[in-house]
Parts: sequence; structure tokens; C-alpha cells
Amino acid sequence: MSGVKIAGARVVITGAGSGIGRATALRCSRLGAEEVVCVDIDAEAAEATAETCEGAAAAWRCDVSDAQAVSELAEGIEERHGPVDVLVNNAGVGVGGPFLETSVEDWDWLISINLDGVAYGCHAFGPGMVERGHGQVVNIASAAAFLMTRDMAAYCASKAAVVAFSRCLRADWSGTGVGVSAICPGVINTPIPGNSRMVGAMRDKQEQLERTFRYGHSPDLVAKAIVKAAEKDHGVVPVGVEAEVAYRLVPFVPGPIQGLMARTPLGRFV
Repeated sequence: MSGVKIAGARVVITGAGSGIGRATALRCSRLGAEEVVCVDIDAEAAEATAETCEGAAAAWRCDVSDAQAVSELAEGIEERHGPVDVLVNNAGVGVGGPFLETSVEDWDWLISINLDGVAYGCHAFGPGMVERGHGQVVNIASAAAFLMTRDMAAYCASKAAVVAFSRCLRADWSGTGVGVSAICPGVINTPIPGNSRMVGAMRDKQEQLERTFRYGHSPDLVAKAIVKAAEKDHGVVPVGVEAEVAYRLVPFVPGPIQGLMARTPLGRFV
């Protein structure tokens, strides 16, 4: 596999209405993508991103937690725009707080977007890519995939699953001409704290968490990593110094110390 050049490619990005998705759409547009298809559950946000792109762009509304909707999205884009070269599964949400204070509905909601949405996207767009023998799927995970915390059980589980799924799919599609990448950002200045559900003691920390994330890395840093992963067919890519350090060192940290790190409440940092 050699990846897909963004210049001249048709790129589909979920969660493109804000944050990392929006930054990726704008970067791909600047790099000369043939067309950027901005997908978001918020139709107005998707349209706003598409209108800001420098080149050809389109906006679609889709709830990625709905398998049928994602399937219809893939069919619609193929019919109206043409074959997709790069798919960026970026849409995501969060749940923070003690696990037993979250509801089963909270769990289902998060998993349906963070994990199922990624799988649905791959299942809907993958057949066309594999049949053509050309394409790149970039799944957005998180440093939370390998840096555990007691206050983010559902989120960490979903992002670890995205990395595992991406690695399996990369092996499954090896030799087909379609690559699969997993991007693991650290703390990024995005609206995800505002799109998260906080429970227990974390409920009173939501505004502080949002302020903390404003000091995070620029979403464009992740967009740059996404483009590079797509073009170079990279496997797992940590983004940000904290993500890099965690990815490289956590496997070598003794279990008891990892346990201590996980037991430290997230609320102490906000």
C-alpha cells in the first residue's frame, strides 16, 4: 500500500462541522482535493464548513450511529459525486464520570457514535474502495486508547476499540490497495467537551474542562497528521507530545504505576 494523495482525491469527512473534522476539510481543500464532502449530524455546520472550503465541496447530513443512514450516505455520495478515495471517520462524543453513575443509555449513545459509527462507515464505503483497489480509511481514535482514566471508562473503551478495529481491518485489507490508519490525538482544542455527557462529580467540571481544552493543540495539527497518514498509509499515529509520550512509554510502565495513573481522578486536572 502506498496511500492516497489528497490532491485530486475525493475526501469524505464525518463530524466535519467543527473541530478536527472542519480543520481536515479545510486542509484537504487547500491541498487541492478534487472534492471535499463534509458530513455532520448538524446540517448547518456541515454546510458552513463546505462554504469555507477553497475548492469544490459539498455538505451532507448523517447520523453515523444509524447504520442504514450511513449506507444511504455512501450510496448517495457515490451516485451524486463519484468514487470516494479517502474516508475520515471523525465524528465522536464523550462521557465523563464514574461508570456506575452513567446509564446504559449513556454507554449505548457513546459506543454507537465512537465505535459503531466508525464500523458503519468502513462497511458502507469499504466495498467500493476494495473493488477499485484504491483508497484510504482514516479512523480517529484518541490517546485515551492507551492512557486509561477512571473517569472515562466508556470513552477509553471506545477509542481503544477503534485502534484495535483499525489494526484488524488494516490486516484484513492488506494487499487490496486500501489502507487503514488510526489517529490518536492528545488534548486538542475542539468542542468535544461541550458535546459530552458528564455525570457525578464531573458534571460540575464541564465548564472547566471546556476551558482546559481551549489550551490544547490546534485541530489543524491533527488535520496535518490525517493528511500525512492518508498519503503515506501510516498505521497508528499519536498526535501531540502527550500522546507521543504515552504511546511510546506506557507499554513499558509497570502495571502498578499504570493503575495509579488510571485511579487519579480527571477532575484533579480541571
